[in-house]
Amino acid sequence: MNSKERILRTIEHKETDRVPADTFCTSWEDLNRVMKYLNINNYEKLFERLGVDVWYINSMPYIGEKRFYNGSEADFWGITEKAYRDGDSSKECPLVEISSVDDVENYRWPEAKDFDDSNILQEIKEHNNFAIIGGVWAPIFHNITWLCGFENTLANLALKPEISEALIRHVTDFWIGYAKKVLEAGKGKIDIIENCNDFGAQDSMLMNPVTFRKFFKPALKRLYDVTKEYSAKVFQHSCGSILPIIPDLIEIGVDIINPVQVSAAGMEPEKLKEKYGEFVTFDGGIDTQHILPEGSVEEVKTEVRRIIGIMAQGGGYILNSSQGLEKDIPVENIISMYDEGQKIRFIDIQK
Repeated sequence: MNSKERILRTIEHKETDRVPADTFCTSWEDLNRVMKYLNINNYEKLFERLGVDVWYINSMPYIGEKRFYNGSEADFWGITEKAYRDGDSSKECPLVEISSVDDVENYRWPEAKDFDDSNILQEIKEHNNFAIIGGVWAPIFHNITWLCGFENTLANLALKPEISEALIRHVTDFWIGYAKKVLEAGKGKIDIIENCNDFGAQDSMLMNPVTFRKFFKPALKRLYDVTKEYSAKVFQHSCGSILPIIPDLIEIGVDIINPVQVSAAGMEPEKLKEKYGEFVTFDGGIDTQHILPEGSVEEVKTEVRRIIGIMAQGGGYILNSSQGLEKDIPVENIISMYDEGQKIRFIDIQK
């Protein structure tokens, strides 16, 4: 069974030889630490060594006109590096002073035509044994916070709903066009499309679930629907405590939920599997707040066996960490997580 078959059968809750594994949330830079430790010189060999079953194709490079904000170079949204670095700083956000729907309509919104898709098919062909995840990203909620500022965004959702709706519509329109371009370029060979919108914090959601259902659920459904048109699976990344909206995500067609931040309120793996395991695949769940950075190798192995024992019953689980494998996590613990996952046979999980 190759990696693509293993992932797709898992999503369909069918038997596989072992639990598949993923690296989503972990940067290439952090994977380089593991590669150096193992004396491996490329990512394909690293993934083979760790038993990782997915390949993320690179996002399309921007080839449009260079943009600036207040004299500083900006990205295709018109957002400067300083605004990202300062954490949604309202002093640098280009739409901080937005006051009307006309302001939204008159903003220079990016277009999918300004991105180059010429390398996508070749990259897929070079990694066709993996399950291919399209490099879409689509952080609709975060795009708006970077454009307007975080506090302003939350205030606008409550006080200026018509402006918020217009912003969400434009941002979603862009990501739908972008996703279509990626999927068209992939010629039916892209298995999964991800989007990354963090709606949860450690103890609760970042917004009332009612607010999510009014503003962001319809936007995500539009993106999900386009993904399904191309027979690809929907991968929803959201950090934190998102228990209240999991039924909403399932209703609109989610296939995979990542990263399963098990230390966040209400995200206990037993509860998630019991209530929703029949309907969705969970990707993640190996704790990066305590177990991976602070635990011993044996404690990591024990936790991997525990999580797999809970989450992989009947399929529908992909081994991964609950956040990115960052520099506070010993490389030995990272390797132990993946190695232990490879040892556990699907037949053992069913006992």
